[in-house]
Amino acid sequence: MDKIILFLARGLGSGLLKPAPGTWGSLLAMLLCYFIELFSGFSLASWWFILICAVLGIYICDVAEEIIGVPDAGEIVFDEFVGMWITLLAVPHHFGFYVLAFALFRLFDITKIFPINNLQKLPGGLGIMIDDIVAGAMARIVLAIILWVMTLI
Repeated sequence: MDKIILFLARGLGSGLLKPAPGTWGSLLAMLLCYFIELFSGFSLASWWFILICAVLGIYICDVAEEIIGVPDAGEIVFDEFVGMWITLLAVPHHFGFYVLAFALFRLFDITKIFPINNLQKLPGGLGIMIDDIVAGAMARIVLAIILWVMTLI
């Protein structure tokens, strides 16, 4: 069971890539979302799937943190997957919008502006997950504004 938890927590292995494992995890999450939707019509960026992943992610990240023995270890990137999928929620299926979503999510996740900076201080899996959930929501709001402005042009 530990191997499955670590595989998921490490974003299907993307969290082991260097440098910047969070960026690699976010990139894989974006590409998975794009290609799964392209070939199946199912979107990983759907409310019910994200909610399930967020709840399971708290457990997955908590257990992975215990196994690894390092608080919020960089190799744990399941939180990036969920944050990226929140950013992609209801985004038109166009690769350019996906790249923009990726850039916005990474901007908010890396800079950790308020309140993200305080949320990551929460303990265990909740602290690992919540800052990326909020970064994803903030990136999605900015993306929504950009998409709305584009309709006005």
